[in-house]
Amino acid sequence: MKIVKSLLTGLMGVMAIFAITNTAYADEVNTEQPAYINGGIGQEEADDMRLHAGEYNLRLYFSEAKQGQSISDVTVTVTDKKGNVKLEVADAGPMLFVHMENGIYKITSQHNGVIFSKTVKILNRKGVNVHLNWKNSAADATDEM
Repeated sequence: MKIVKSLLTGLMGVMAIFAITNTAYADEVNTEQPAYINGGIGQEEADDMRLHAGEYNLRLYFSEAKQGQSISDVTVTVTDKKGNVKLEVADAGPMLFVHMENGIYKITSQHNGVIFSKTVKILNRKGVNVHLNWKNSAADATDEM
């Protein structure tokens, strides 16, 4: 019986360490802005982000070129339909997951001087995935839904 207790204690310790190291991979922020996680650089961090994707109802993915290579250092601003800024992140990517209230939001993102704008509607907990790809960084692009 002592062996089982020792094994369980050891397993719980390993699980606690694993939980602590997993949360260190992505930036998690919860201030006056909506709760969000930002990151996804490297396979391990990307896998960790994907594990938590269902907890957020606005999931942004950033990439460039025809092949869709993941990028970071994207500036993102999310505003509500009245123009109030709800979220600002200066160095987002390659994934940014946000928990937003139901509503209509405008996402403005910039990478290497190229700006994309997209309007999304959050209606429920399931949320939306938004893929922003900078295929041609020579000109600004706007994509309104």
